[in-house]
Amino acid sequence: MPLPQSVLGANRFLRARRIPAAMLMAGMFLSACQVEDKKSAEPAVITVNANYNRLHSHVLVRHIKAPSEANLDFAAYSKNVMLAEPDWKAVHPAVKIRLAALGFGGLLQEVKPILDFTPLSEPEKAHPLAWTPLLEHLLKWNFEKASGLANAYSAVTTEKWGDTGDIAQPFQEFASVYIHNKGNVKEVWVELEFKPWLNSFLEGFQDQDHDGYAEVVGRLDPRVFTAEMAAEITGEYSTRILSEPQVIDWARNLASRWYPSYNTDLLTPKGGSAWPYEETPADSKKEMSGAWVANPLFILQGHPFADTLYNVFEVEGMGSAKSEIQKRKEGKPIARGLDKGLTVRLEAITARMDAEKKSYGAGDWKKWIAKLGPFQQDLKKFAAQEPEAVLGLMAQDKFLVFRREVEYLLAPDGSAPGAPQNPIPAIAAFKDYLAAQGIDFLFVPIPTKLDIYPEYLSDKADTLPGHIAQPWERKLVRDLADARVETLDLWEPFLKIKAASEDGKRSLYQRQDTHWTTVGLEAAAQLVSERVKNYSWYDSVFRDRHDYRVKDTTFEQLGDIQARLPDAKKAQVAPESLLGRQVTDNQGRLYEDSDSSAVLILGDSYTGVYQTVGCRHAGVTAHIARDLGGPVDLIMGWGGGPEAPGKLKKRGDDYLGNKRLVVWMMSARDLFVYPGGWAAK
Repeated sequence: MPLPQSVLGANRFLRARRIPAAMLMAGMFLSACQVEDKKSAEPAVITVNANYNRLHSHVLVRHIKAPSEANLDFAAYSKNVMLAEPDWKAVHPAVKIRLAALGFGGLLQEVKPILDFTPLSEPEKAHPLAWTPLLEHLLKWNFEKASGLANAYSAVTTEKWGDTGDIAQPFQEFASVYIHNKGNVKEVWVELEFKPWLNSFLEGFQDQDHDGYAEVVGRLDPRVFTAEMAAEITGEYSTRILSEPQVIDWARNLASRWYPSYNTDLLTPKGGSAWPYEETPADSKKEMSGAWVANPLFILQGHPFADTLYNVFEVEGMGSAKSEIQKRKEGKPIARGLDKGLTVRLEAITARMDAEKKSYGAGDWKKWIAKLGPFQQDLKKFAAQEPEAVLGLMAQDKFLVFRREVEYLLAPDGSAPGAPQNPIPAIAAFKDYLAAQGIDFLFVPIPTKLDIYPEYLSDKADTLPGHIAQPWERKLVRDLADARVETLDLWEPFLKIKAASEDGKRSLYQRQDTHWTTVGLEAAAQLVSERVKNYSWYDSVFRDRHDYRVKDTTFEQLGDIQARLPDAKKAQVAPESLLGRQVTDNQGRLYEDSDSSAVLILGDSYTGVYQTVGCRHAGVTAHIARDLGGPVDLIMGWGGGPEAPGKLKKRGDDYLGNKRLVVWMMSARDLFVYPGGWAAK
């Protein structure tokens, strides 16, 4: 039988190793071994790397033949080590689990031990969908109609089989979804997977793909997964082929959505260079056994556990010869020199922080913290409403909260002598690196939504001195000034905007997401641009002003916290409607950041939302540029603000040749509870 075209495309991955075709057919591409000699039965997504292990691998390489949204979602979510839970759970179900017990209140109408016992044809088996993004797609499509399905599914993820422990993770979940055409009716079949730590309690189950997760297949009740839903997921979601820019947008959204749980970042491929790259960790290179991915379209790097993991995606027919990083930059090196007013500004910061300490803590940081005792007790009670493994929490009025932001408010002094992850040395070293090249530096810590809206967690928020929920952040700003790092304070102006708003209607932060709204980002943009205009070089650098305009647009999203909620609460959250204000030139062309600008913004996801995802062209850099009268440059990472300087240095020594100022913007949360650690930054 000849090799399917999808395997031939994936064969580029192993060209450097000169693997014989016989070895390919013997198991190098497991998902292709069952393919019939028919084009319609070729799998849309192929797992390429040999010996991939869902529980222990550091690398997952996938080849996507036809990049529909459904195929991209399947490539990301299906059996991905990035989403695995490697820690073994000690469970004690009261009974053995058998096939006959898997009705889940009638949600599953039929249960088969293996896929081959279903009526699915070979082409139908070769084109599965991934359950998690499919359910999210349906909730965005029609929340009212799909919420019943989400509620029914909670019976699956909350079933503990009589176990009385406090394990938050589901014992079993839906994985792949298959559509069977039965005449004019579409039947929906799902693969139900059981976590590996439950295997000894299963009776009559198989693990056909030998990945440690036993599975069965069941047909969904058509009264719950309706014909209208089946038509929706088999429509454009499954059939519309995305362009290369649209696939990149999809990847950016994925990195943004996964970041809170898996600390993911999207790496820019080095056009013309095969992956793994020279800087790729040795364990990942070793796992590749000398193989290479010739032309990855995007690379997702994550740190969900101690190790660094990679998802490498190649899309048939896509991939630029050169990456954006390697494109030749416009502009020439410019004369530079540090602004003369730094000392005066640092003295003003020090005086303001000392005044706060005197007013709110009688001149003592610890006395200030002591006043927060009752408030912090409420925070601890709020966090304890769900097990620690649950990262998404629901406060009053369905205000969603990311657990790490509660931990940030409870964190101790991060810049104290001997603090294990003191960020100041890394920030100060980066400032010195820039200063040696005559480049000014401004550090902008961004308040979390709980810094500004702590009342959603405690009725004692009104008693906070100065309405400040984390005084140690103020001390850190003071200590940065001692290290001659200039900061821009957003707390006071944000709290003033909140106080002036009518019943919180001009909210600075999204209710269902960790990030700010257009109100918050525009306020921050104005403050940054006002500071830039005070540099002595501003008029010469921005002498040719651009006439930017704004246009309103709206978009809907579930936010990045909804997926972290317990399954029983996910269906309570409908998509949030948000306003974006896109920046255009006077001819209506949407704003784009420019690497030729003398002002570089380094940032985390706060600089990416509204700019590279969501409505786009409406982020904080777009509005900084609008206020300054000229474009700015942006280097951002979904993997967290502390990673930004490393991204800059990867651009090469000459990248800073035309820069006068670097503004580093990042969430204050990561200054205290960053999972990647500051020591190596």
